[in-house]
Amino acid sequence: MKRSFTGILDRIEGKTAVVLVGEDALEMAKDLLPGGAKEGDLISIKFELKDRKTKEEKEKMEKLIKKLSHGT
Repeated sequence: MKRSFTGILDRIEGKTAVVLVGEDALEMAKDLLPGGAKEGDLISIKFELKDRKTKEEKEKMEKLIKKLSHGT
């Protein structure tokens, strides 16, 4: 599932960028912004679930936890 939004880069405070999406404010690391982004720029944001990758990572973690808990 994917969701896309367009927001306005409202401000940068130290290492944090604040992007306004409608009436909501999204705070994120400024390093995640595209190069050259500045206050007032429109920013496209996309969220996408990676179901298969999530399942693979969960399985890896479960195996590691099992291994660590059995001391092998």
